[in-house]
Amino acid sequence: MLKSVSVRLAGLVAIGAAALGFSFSGTGGVQALASGAHNTVPVRIAAPGRSGGIDAPFTLVSRNANVTNRSGAQSETAIAVDPTNPKHLLASLNDLTDTARVYESFNGGKSWALSTLNLDPDFCYDTWLQFNSAGDAFLSYECFDERIAYLKHGTTTWVKTKLTTAGSSPDRDMVTVDNTATSPFAGSVYVGYDDNGANNAAHLMISRTGFGSWVQSPKFNDGNPTIGVNAAVGPDGTVYGTWEDYSGKKLWTDKSTNGGSTWGTDHVVTNFRINTTTFFISIPPQPDRGVLPMPMTATAPAGTPNAGRLYVTYFDKAVATSNTNIYFRYSDNGGSTWSAEKQINDDTNNAWHFHPAISVSPNGTIGVSFYDTRNDSTGKKTDQYFTFSSDGGLTWAPNVKVTSAQSDESGSGDPNDYGDYQNIAASATNWFAPVWTDSRRPGAQAEDTFMARVKP
Repeated sequence: MLKSVSVRLAGLVAIGAAALGFSFSGTGGVQALASGAHNTVPVRIAAPGRSGGIDAPFTLVSRNANVTNRSGAQSETAIAVDPTNPKHLLASLNDLTDTARVYESFNGGKSWALSTLNLDPDFCYDTWLQFNSAGDAFLSYECFDERIAYLKHGTTTWVKTKLTTAGSSPDRDMVTVDNTATSPFAGSVYVGYDDNGANNAAHLMISRTGFGSWVQSPKFNDGNPTIGVNAAVGPDGTVYGTWEDYSGKKLWTDKSTNGGSTWGTDHVVTNFRINTTTFFISIPPQPDRGVLPMPMTATAPAGTPNAGRLYVTYFDKAVATSNTNIYFRYSDNGGSTWSAEKQINDDTNNAWHFHPAISVSPNGTIGVSFYDTRNDSTGKKTDQYFTFSSDGGLTWAPNVKVTSAQSDESGSGDPNDYGDYQNIAASATNWFAPVWTDSRRPGAQAEDTFMARVKP
């Protein structure tokens, strides 16, 4: 009887979901800088001619939407959902024939248009997006220097600022916002990055509003050079920096309890099995540029059962085989100690999994998306997959395929392949929006940016 009720319920939900566009689913291109030997600056390309837990009964996936629909290569996607209006989304990317770009949607991601941001003639890259609780948007990016732009709620004009105190060669930045109203640093905007011109030192750029008065935090990595500095903010205002130590084959984290003014002691998150000492690591789906197992972090929000818990996802070599898997850990004591490593991709065919992204919805559900080759026997073609946990990372739902077509960006003519990361964002209504690089269109360097909505 229960089974028949469940089947009928799933059928009714499927009818409603269809109306909403949902379906069911169960060492390469480093560009040298004058200072610093290891960086993730993408290779610019000549422009072509323009043309609930593990027992959840189902997951809803919207139709794949082409965000950009442009000729030329794109990579390193980011996305954010306006907390004041879940139909308002921003997506950004590296457009490798021109410069970084931002696209905007006002209908929940069904259609997209180029935003008013204009970064020409500079070549800019490494974009990352975040909204504050008032609906103001922030874009961090680099143009061989560190920059930030903001778009105030209800306006159409981006305000762009060059952060001149960020060091000589900032690299692999990302932006986050303290959106907890009761935090002592509520409204603060943090940009995590490493200074490639100063031995890849880990820093944050900090503004208490995001609209100006930017200052650089003290260096907070105590040892080896860093890459992929990822910032996260707890509901009590604690700010975390987590990074890859490629020469030491580790992930580390540190925290600040005074808004980034001073830092504590570094703690090891995980010891890599994969050999990170080469910096970029060649794998079949990304043979040209190679991949970096940089951490992606998030925290459990206030008012949820695990409020303040720090989450980290990353990829690493499998324990007994050579392929890479997606792993997850959490900490309940500010990063001092960590849970046991948990593999969250659920296939068993030794496929390649890489570039995980993480976001946490207001109800505490953790969403993770990643590139995955499980459906290709050659280990080159990827799909985008998604999984979620509604119990703080203890158990994970069966993986769901998000993409409706495969991509093959291995040796396609773009030396950046998929780039160094992709992204996912959670909405105020608890659905998730993964965004990824997609080469389903025929032709060399025909990589577009795609997204979908996923409802656990």
